[in-house]
Amino acid sequence: MHRNAIFLCERLCAEFPSETNLQLMATCYLRNNQPYCAYHVLKGKQMPLSRYLLAVSCFQMNLLREAEAALCPANEPNAEVPIGAAGHYLLGLIFRYTQAEGLLLSNTLCRPWP
Repeated sequence: MHRNAIFLCERLCAEFPSETNLQLMATCYLRNNQPYCAYHVLKGKQMPLSRYLLAVSCFQMNLLREAEAALCPANEPNAEVPIGAAGHYLLGLIFRYTQAEGLLLSNTLCRPWP
């Protein structure tokens, strides 16, 4: 079923290329356990959902620093973590696996949770 969804999303993106359609295709790739495809589709995109999906794909491929950079870009120090609680949870997992609890507590990377 996921392969059919991927095919339909690929056709959709071929006919109507937009970042929203690419997000849908990346979601299908992630559901089909193909994070590398989602990574290449979303690399360089700036919408919050795109950044979150890119971070998920990086996390699944064990590219933890890149996942962190997708959630908290260095060139935007006041940027919010995308997708609210889910984004903060993923960021917490990344910090846990990279042993960066000190950065989490000092809050130097992202704006605090409101």
